[in-house]
Amino acid sequence: MKKEFGINVISNACGVKPHTIRTWEKRYQVFTPERSKGGQRLYSEVDLTKAKLIVALIEQGHTISSLARHSLQELRSLLVVKNGEVSESDRMFTALEIKKLVQHLANFNIDLVASGMQPSKKHLGVKEFIFKIVLPVMHEIEKLALKGIYSVTQEHIISTIVRDQLGQINLANEGPKHERFALATPEGNIHELPIMIAEIICKANRFSTNYLGASHPAECLSESVNALKCKTIVMGVISSSQWNYEKNIVPYLESMDKYLKNNVKVILGGGREVDFPEFKNIENVMVVKSLEDFDKMLIEIKLSLR
Repeated sequence: MKKEFGINVISNACGVKPHTIRTWEKRYQVFTPERSKGGQRLYSEVDLTKAKLIVALIEQGHTISSLARHSLQELRSLLVVKNGEVSESDRMFTALEIKKLVQHLANFNIDLVASGMQPSKKHLGVKEFIFKIVLPVMHEIEKLALKGIYSVTQEHIISTIVRDQLGQINLANEGPKHERFALATPEGNIHELPIMIAEIICKANRFSTNYLGASHPAECLSESVNALKCKTIVMGVISSSQWNYEKNIVPYLESMDKYLKNNVKVILGGGREVDFPEFKNIENVMVVKSLEDFDKMLIEIKLSLR
């Protein structure tokens, strides 16, 4: 197993001080890190996972002395949820990571929030990173902001960090070109982050995409879809102070429909069912309430194409 993490990465990911990590190593032989040429400790992904599990188990009442000699699998088997059932190990240490990221943001430790996401991004798959780390953190910050505990600035900070983390994910755009998805938001809707995440979910499910960005006039979006020959348009349509879904979505789709030259499907993310009229070129309008539902829809579409 390649040794690649410094002690500060382990410390930040687990929320324990470097001194504690060194104590676990020297007194209890929990880790056997290698050393860099400069003498710095280097830990593996297994070490990182083991440290997270140990912290989660200590929070459940175990002692480090009782845990030190356990294998990774044995540590996982010790993890329990509140109802006493055996838990999936990642549920506990991802919950711990979310807690630490939220705490770092509370103290405006922006660098720690960003660096704290890096191990998760490496350890988890792309969709796991999104659904187990990114979205839960954003939802938690949103709830705290609504309660007045966190500020709008802190909401913007986490959005900026997430946008940067997502930009570092590089997935092949390898799906069938004849099933290409276009991703955009309607004119006036500037919430770009959900469609950025939606595009990554598309690629993770092996669908080809054209990412068009936010706030498109209906005519311009239709012209782009015509030129790109996309069969499906995914639009983020969450209401805001600048854009109202109930008021704007039907007129926008009607305007789009006038300029489309081919039949397309439209997926509205974050919207709800309304009385959609009959369209000439928009053959189907589907509504998904969450990115999790969008992922499930893509899996079903993929199965139907086989």
